[in-house]
Amino acid sequence: MPKTKKENPNVSKEQEIHNISTSIGGSVTDSVVISGDGNQTTFQKIINIFKSDSESLDHRNRRVMLNHVDEFWVKGILEKSLHGVALLGLGIKEDSSAVNYPWGIKKVSTNETLPAGKSMLEIFKEIGLGRSLLILGAPGSGKTTMLLELTRQLLEVARKDEIESIPVVFNLSSWTEKLSLADWLAEQLNIFYYVPKKTAQKFVTDNKMFLLLDGLDEVKEDLREKCVNAINQFKNEHGLTSLAICSRIGEYQAIQTKLALAGAITLQPLTSEQVDIYVDKFGESLSSLKQILKQDKTLRELTETPLMLSIMTLSYKDLNFNEIPELKNSKEQRKHLFDTYINRMFERLTRSEKKDFSKEEMSHYLSWLACQMVKHNLITYQIEAMQPSWLKDNNQRRIHKFIFGLIFGLIFGLIVGLTGGLIFELIGVLIGGLIGGLIGGLIGGASNRIQMVDKLSWSWQVFRNSGLIFGLIGGWMGFALGPIFGGLIVWLIFGLIGVLVGGLIGGAIAGMSGGQIEETDYPGQRIKQTLYSSITKGLIVGLPVGLFLFGLFGLAGLRAGLIYGMFFGLSFALNSGFNSVLQHYILRNTIVKSGFLPISLISFLEYSVDIIFLRRVGGSYIFVHRLLMEHFAEMYIEKENN
Repeated sequence: MPKTKKENPNVSKEQEIHNISTSIGGSVTDSVVISGDGNQTTFQKIINIFKSDSESLDHRNRRVMLNHVDEFWVKGILEKSLHGVALLGLGIKEDSSAVNYPWGIKKVSTNETLPAGKSMLEIFKEIGLGRSLLILGAPGSGKTTMLLELTRQLLEVARKDEIESIPVVFNLSSWTEKLSLADWLAEQLNIFYYVPKKTAQKFVTDNKMFLLLDGLDEVKEDLREKCVNAINQFKNEHGLTSLAICSRIGEYQAIQTKLALAGAITLQPLTSEQVDIYVDKFGESLSSLKQILKQDKTLRELTETPLMLSIMTLSYKDLNFNEIPELKNSKEQRKHLFDTYINRMFERLTRSEKKDFSKEEMSHYLSWLACQMVKHNLITYQIEAMQPSWLKDNNQRRIHKFIFGLIFGLIFGLIVGLTGGLIFELIGVLIGGLIGGLIGGLIGGASNRIQMVDKLSWSWQVFRNSGLIFGLIGGWMGFALGPIFGGLIVWLIFGLIGVLVGGLIGGAIAGMSGGQIEETDYPGQRIKQTLYSSITKGLIVGLPVGLFLFGLFGLAGLRAGLIYGMFFGLSFALNSGFNSVLQHYILRNTIVKSGFLPISLISFLEYSVDIIFLRRVGGSYIFVHRLLMEHFAEMYIEKENN
């Protein structure tokens, strides 16, 4: 027989409840407080379940973001940096004149190089006062690498302490004056990191991120000063958010307004001693380069940046002294260096290896791709991210829209024709196909932006709320149709069926929402997922409609269930993701027919990775350095002009 607790007559009921609640250890969120009757206990359990889910969702969002930044920026880019080795011992100087310090503080530059051995995190805390830092340097000096090194160290800190902000890298090249920096950050979280819009906005407003902003110099020239003002305004409104910003020194100095940050550093050129030590590591293979560096002042100047030094060692390895030309200026020398690098990378592959593309084809495809990426301010290339704006001119865009509308109309006409044929036989196929094709062609015009729907999410709350509304609408329609087919009983049956079916189907459609997968593991993954999503949506809509009509009319309703289930299911699938996949492949075919990219696109991209022009990070591709991408883009422009 279970023991019962003996009540204390000297303690009131309220005091007893208080004693119970205060005696529970740990977080109340994870506890079940038993007080009152059984209904209250059940309700409390439900409330605690939702609180626990909410907390675990926050933890999951944090973990996903940390992993995404680590996989893409640290493992995918920093650890595969083309000039990582050459950054050893890079000189760093504090530059107090580059920023407007807060609270009117004036700092005097010492013009002394910072002591060697300090980590980027230590430099940030000391010079940026733990809040904000500007990193300046020449093209190829290692600014982005330093920013990503800081990112790596911040990730380690954030994983050990959940109170610490999440380091997130953004590239400012896509910023426009149409958005405040806060809204732009939320948009980029949604587009680049696939964070839901509401969660993205919360990340920004709640100061949950440590912002690492790269490429201030990549913002359009006429927008740079406005971008600086937007950053300064953001700092005023979100003073608790820490940030670090990178920019080429020349472009930053041309901006009249200065960033209001707590500190700034400038990356120093490599010294002659550092260059000699680095070149000596390669022994006799770079003896000719070492010899010409003593004579060629222009070539020697190029070695002051880690990137150019690394490319030089790859390009001029094992070359004879007379094979390295002495050119007039650094621009010509740099162009020759990149051209040599491209040629040497092709030569790396042995004759026994299969070459699917010639050197000329690869140069053409890469130069066009680089030109499009520069034009659209893209850092990474994802197959699914190509848009109609990549087409050559308005004429091609009109053709693309026409072809999409034609194919969409044919598919929609086929669906309507088959549906009509099941009812009216051959004449139904012809009339239904014609009408459906015309309607489909009119409503199926290609949009200016292709949006993949590669993940389905479900909301019970939306299902419940929308189901109630659609149920009422369906019930009203059922009650309205009931008297046509019979008396009171039929009227009630129609009404109840209308409530049930309207609520279930309407709630199911509304409860499903499209999204984007957190990370892509292979090229084309989002296309595949979008196709699966559209088929799933079609089945969820088509099957209930078919079963409803079959159940409503019995065996005689088998034909009706098949007809209308197929019609609604296929129509819904066609406009719920399949249209995006269709538009993408028409766009891709147009680009291939124009000769800008090969039909075997993934093979071309992977081959570019093999010859160290691109790197693959998950399902995306990135040029090994922006300067190389700019060089390829210039090659395409020169070819078009000639």
